Amino acid sequence: MANQSEISDAIKAIQSDVTTIVKGEIELAKAELVPQAKSVGIGAGLLGGAGYFGVNGVSLVFLGLSALIAHWFATSFGWAPFLAACMGLVMMAVVLFVLAGVLALIGKNKVAAAKGPQATVEQGQASVDAVKLALERGQAQGEAEAEARKVARKAAPSITSGRPGPSFVPPGS
Repeated sequence: MANQSEISDAIKAIQSDVTTIVKGEIELAKAELVPQAKSVGIGAGLLGGAGYFGVNGVSLVFLGLSALIAHWFATSFGWAPFLAACMGLVMMAVVLFVLAGVLALIGKNKVAAAKGPQATVEQGQASVDAVKLALERGQAQGEAEAEARKVARKAAPSITSGRPGPSFVPPGS
């Protein structure tokens, strides 16, 4: 049988080996993920820039449409250029508000239709119920064992109980 120092040395060696392996895996993951994370960060920044310039482009398109509407009011009705420009901007604002309202209603209906993770909630509830049942069983078994020990202690012979126990026969008699 191995002595205690050999066993403790073996356990320390295993712990050291596991620690070395885990550190190596972490370093490998870092070496693999850091360049990818940098690339993803740069890509996200470029997409953000593209979105910014895209929104500015759409704004310029709407300003151009409002200028066309202003030109139409000025030539068709003979309005002053400032009044025609204001009317063109107001009409484009109304179009944008209507578009925003339609998108908001569609978005609200989509959000309201989401029911949440029902299967996950049901699975979680089933797990909680299983744990409760296991705890109840364990508690019942523990109480039954405690009761059995109590009964066994009462039935066991004792010096103070006055009941005779098994007789002792010395060896070699």
